[in-house]
Amino acid sequence: MEATLKPWRRYLFFAAWAIASVFFAWQLKQPPYSFDSRWTVPNLITMLLCTIALLAWLPNPIPRESIGRQGKRAWFILLIIVSIVVLFLIPLKAARASLFLLPLVAVAVLILLKEPIQKREALYASGLALLAGLTGLGAGWISWITPATWGMLQFFLVLTGLLAGWTILRHTGLQQEGVGISRFLFGGIPAAFKAFAAGLLISLPWTFLNVLMGGANQETWVKEWWQPFVAIQPGISEEAWARILLVPLLFLLFRRVSQPRTAFTAALFVIAYWFAYIHTSGGWEGIPSAVIIGTLFSLPVSYLCFYRDLETAIGWHFAVDFIKFVFAFILFNQ
Repeated sequence: MEATLKPWRRYLFFAAWAIASVFFAWQLKQPPYSFDSRWTVPNLITMLLCTIALLAWLPNPIPRESIGRQGKRAWFILLIIVSIVVLFLIPLKAARASLFLLPLVAVAVLILLKEPIQKREALYASGLALLAGLTGLGAGWISWITPATWGMLQFFLVLTGLLAGWTILRHTGLQQEGVGISRFLFGGIPAAFKAFAAGLLISLPWTFLNVLMGGANQETWVKEWWQPFVAIQPGISEEAWARILLVPLLFLLFRRVSQPRTAFTAALFVIAYWFAYIHTSGGWEGIPSAVIIGTLFSLPVSYLCFYRDLETAIGWHFAVDFIKFVFAFILFNQ
């Protein structure tokens, strides 16, 4: 593994993390929260600097040197452009419907790669899938399908997404380089809980900013004290299908005309911004929001997921949604 964690980068990140956390926490005492706040510009700049520090702290572990395939720059750029056009032209309703196809795509990948599924992986993926499916029954923000259908969908998205994504990473040698690893599979239960807790801690400035930008204002469905804990469902599910599955899938395409390190970086960025885009209103109007969400939220959790571990990313993701739901409960149940 080529990449090493440089101490000064870690210190730089935690300095930026501490400053951003204190700055945002101070503002939480001054509701209402809105993107139109007079603090929005300094908040975005602060979060951008903190994000850059995080990305610098988590280096890409894939070796830089060539492994035999010569890159074809023109084809590589063309594939990136085509991928962006195709993904961003998918209507938001079609993007939702495509979630039902992803488990089938994941199963097809498992069949085509013919890699044996490790029992420990299958059991862990099943456990996470069951947790996501059960908590998905309480996902009050979902109105386009029934809770039961949503919960079942989450089960299959997580189970097949994790198994197929891990298989691709292992098949291509990326998992051996430390990309997209699970701390549970490599270190057991204590390591997994430690990573999850680290994700909770790392997420603090992002959780605060999410509230300050008005993230809780639309979550009027939160009426009961237990509902914020449903945040574990997107925390698990979206890391499974939107990162562990989709990024390696796109990497399989890009690596045909590029070196692995460059191909994986491109796949990570394309999926990160597309994932941010499907969280907007869509159309051209959604592009500015996608740029902000993609840069300040999707990229950090993507780096954590692939360049640190899955459990840290789940902890980070859970915290960002959990705190948002907690503030929604407070705001709408006074």
